[in-house]
Amino acid sequence: MSASSLPIPEKCSCRCQFISAMRAIKALHVTIASVMVDLAALRRSALEDPEFAGLYAKHLKAAADVARPLLAEAMESYEGMISFQEEVGEGYN
Repeated sequence: MSASSLPIPEKCSCRCQFISAMRAIKALHVTIASVMVDLAALRRSALEDPEFAGLYAKHLKAAADVARPLLAEAMESYEGMISFQEEVGEGYN
């Protein structure tokens, strides 16, 4: 889901706005991570050999394998922050 299509209720408290913002940041983080992985593989492939079709695929997989656990940890952290805010409730707004 793109950040621009995330639903925000008409009446939205600070906590609701925070949760919506965290969801948008989470979506953007995934997008940026994907672009960074792709660029790293392209750069590495182009530097090694101009005929890099097969090499690119190899480097893309290697870069994704390195980034995957870092991204998973970040997503888990976002989910934790979102869940905490949802569970705390509106009493602490």
